[in-house]
Amino acid sequence: MTLPDLLTRHQESIESTLQATLEGRQHPLYHLIEYQMGWMDEGGGHQVKPSFRLHPTLTLSICEALGGDATQANPGAMAIEMLHQFTRVHDDIQDGTPDHGSRPSVWWVWGPAQAINTGDALHVLGRLLLFNMGSKGVSTEQILGATKVMDDALLDFFEGQYQGLQFQDQLTVSQDSYLKMAAYRSGALLGCAAQVGSLVAGGHKELQESCKEAGRNLGLALHLQHDINEIWNIKPEGSPIAIARKSYPVVYAIETAPVAVKREIGSLFATRVLDPRDLPRLVDLLDEVNAKKHTAQAVQSAQDTFVSKLAGIGIKQDLLAEFEALASYLIGHGMTGD
Repeated sequence: MTLPDLLTRHQESIESTLQATLEGRQHPLYHLIEYQMGWMDEGGGHQVKPSFRLHPTLTLSICEALGGDATQANPGAMAIEMLHQFTRVHDDIQDGTPDHGSRPSVWWVWGPAQAINTGDALHVLGRLLLFNMGSKGVSTEQILGATKVMDDALLDFFEGQYQGLQFQDQLTVSQDSYLKMAAYRSGALLGCAAQVGSLVAGGHKELQESCKEAGRNLGLALHLQHDINEIWNIKPEGSPIAIARKSYPVVYAIETAPVAVKREIGSLFATRVLDPRDLPRLVDLLDEVNAKKHTAQAVQSAQDTFVSKLAGIGIKQDLLAEFEALASYLIGHGMTGD
């Protein structure tokens, strides 16, 4: 599948603008931020790591699609990327994940305490970037509006994060509860990205809400597809899977499967990790109740809602097709916006 134009159109300018935010900052703390952003390796050497920054891409693309000036939205778009990276650093600590993508997590290299500092600094940098919109002709009222949008989105993210952590210790989780958690945890900042783009373009409140819901549904679709890939695409010889985080196929199976299947799945969740050798049995149990198919249908539903929400605000058909192609590419390649 060819890279969609929306994903590449602003890539170079996004990366150069993000890097410019750290110019002149020599404190070692910013080296950890450079590492998290993919600009530095563990030894301090500079590297070029191509990356698709989904959050700022969505902000700039929505702004343009609504007739706004992407230049004015640029600082806000960069701010959201910084906030996204802040949540990723802290999320790696909370999940105890030693790797972030293909590299060790910040906390794994420098320890949890310095990783917390790194995440907090990214948060502050994001907030400071918002004020740069004033120099691009964005009104003070719009800047304040964007600040509230971002803070509301972060609170929703934290609620989703809290709920996801709670689910680790719950025997049963309802499908509705899981979908709400996933939409908040993986969709709040994408919703924020789309809403800020529409805000800078001068969109009214109802239009902004539609953009927010579109972004959240894109995040939900990506989250659910990740749940599928985590179970069905992992190699049997791989490292143990942390299954304390109950994914949607498992939640669906526990809620709908016959008692015998529920009990066996429950026994697999009695420990914190699943030995890769036990994965085929889990897959068999989930396949008995068509959990993969059900989850794929939920992915498609969220993707359709993403497109329909954008269609409802009057985005032209050719541009709408670009957003649809973007969603299809991200989902098809198992990308999560990280």
